[in-house]
Amino acid sequence: MTSRPHPQAGKAGYATSSPELERWLARHIAQGFGADALVRSMCQSGYDAAFARATVQAALAGSGERGARPGHSPSPGARPKAATDLTTSAARDGAAPAAAAITAPNALPAGDGRDVPVLFAMESPRIALFQRLLMPDECEALIALSRGRLARSPVVNPDTGDENLIDARTSMGAMFQVGEHPLIERLEARIAAVTGVPVEQGEGLQILNYKPGAEYQPHYDYFNPQRPGEARQLRVGGQRMATLVIYLNDVPAGGATAFPKLGLRVNPVQGNAVFFAYLGEDGALDERTLHAGLPVEQGEKWIATKWLREAPYRGEG
Repeated sequence: MTSRPHPQAGKAGYATSSPELERWLARHIAQGFGADALVRSMCQSGYDAAFARATVQAALAGSGERGARPGHSPSPGARPKAATDLTTSAARDGAAPAAAAITAPNALPAGDGRDVPVLFAMESPRIALFQRLLMPDECEALIALSRGRLARSPVVNPDTGDENLIDARTSMGAMFQVGEHPLIERLEARIAAVTGVPVEQGEGLQILNYKPGAEYQPHYDYFNPQRPGEARQLRVGGQRMATLVIYLNDVPAGGATAFPKLGLRVNPVQGNAVFFAYLGEDGALDERTLHAGLPVEQGEKWIATKWLREAPYRGEG
């Protein structure tokens, strides 16, 4: 979102409307911003969270956009339900996300004429498992594209912001720019259709290869703003708000994506993808999304990872 509403300077929990706020809401609703993004922006500007939710809902209802997808920039035509709506109705009924009822459909339009089945959806934190997000030939083509540029996978140093190699992450990876290849461009459009997050808010696709014994120990995907190196990452698209992990092959044993604080494991099945969100509309980060790539026991594992930001991502430099 390119701008934020401006309440009285320094006034936290501000709960009064104004013509300026009404114009700001009307402009951003017309541009396609949904409830979650609007509420989050108001809260970051100092507005009271309950007031922000109620005001956004009134503005959406008045504009005829009550069903708008959180964080989504719509394309012409029908607007299918998105993954950001999969596990909460809070953006529509004013309830806190943890109290909202699951309203997941059984399948989501992929924007290319087919539907993507939803195998399960969790309300809090928001987690969903998509079936056949990618077809087998697409998975194999992504693996083939990445083979020539595989290198040891780094992590962001929390103190410096540089990318370093650590023992906790033993995969090989390849990074692609947004829209770098027609296949990647097509996949990114599909991800946007299913998750409701615009393409421009996604980081470049990362392809990872785990050999037998390779793993990624428990970690968070979001950035800790209290660590200077990670805070540096926030300047190029804001906080990460969700992750999509796509499994590009079947793994005979091991290699699950595990959420230790939830007691949840997602086994790697070719074409399936797990989506999990960790940034709340009030800016809070959900520590229950701690996750790990468990060691591969047999065969190898290939995945594609897409990190989604709260604002358009432009990369560093």
